[in-house]
Amino acid sequence: MLPPPCDEFYPTLDALVDAANKHAKDQGYAIVKLRTKKRGDVVFKANLACARGAIRKSSGMGKRNSSTIKCDCPFIAHAVRRKDTPGWELTVKIGEHNHGPSSPEDLVVHRRAAMTKEVREEILKSAEAGRKPSEIHTSLRSAAEAQGKRLVVSHRDITNVKRVIRHDAIVAAAPSATPPNDHTSHDEFTEESSGSSNDPKNLQLRLLKQKIATQEAQLREKDALLREKDAQLHIVRLEAELACRKTNSGSQYPQYNPYG
Repeated sequence: MLPPPCDEFYPTLDALVDAANKHAKDQGYAIVKLRTKKRGDVVFKANLACARGAIRKSSGMGKRNSSTIKCDCPFIAHAVRRKDTPGWELTVKIGEHNHGPSSPEDLVVHRRAAMTKEVREEILKSAEAGRKPSEIHTSLRSAAEAQGKRLVVSHRDITNVKRVIRHDAIVAAAPSATPPNDHTSHDEFTEESSGSSNDPKNLQLRLLKQKIATQEAQLREKDALLREKDAQLHIVRLEAELACRKTNSGSQYPQYNPYG
């Protein structure tokens, strides 16, 4: 699998990552941003890695074995925006992979890129018509094949989009849980909170769904922090491996374990 070209400049960091992933998609891998460095409020450097890079160490106490495609792939690159250059430049530090090529359908990066605004609108339109995810997927695949393209969106992606649409509809229909002020009577507040329904069970259900949505958002924030920590550990390990390669060129460099 060939690394992305490093002889071009890009106007933005996102444009560089998109171009690198367009190349990586044909080669059977994907590139993700690990972390960025700022000078003041301006980002000038970003560390990039293979989507099958560092395996996150589980912080749970259970015995559940969650599946993952990550395999500690050593690929690492840097995107830098220097003052004396016309744009962002890519530099590949370690261009090797420890796995074979993957299908674009198996890589979230490519599936997310394929979920364009037009595809979302088509899923929304089909979902409102009562079509099943399998039927929507077949329709999208036929449309892509008619244009000579390959559909990367999976059944799970379509199901997730439908779930988000359903969740947004529930949140939009739920009344505000803001307590009444000093000038609002209890009867007025009860009437405003209940909306068009006078059933207290419906009100409790809606408020419970709002609470669940808030807890899910908090869990996503915690997950993002864990991913950031894993990214930093991955960078440390890869830099140590690169240093060992330079020191012991021609010999098998030792494996560095960032978790001790």
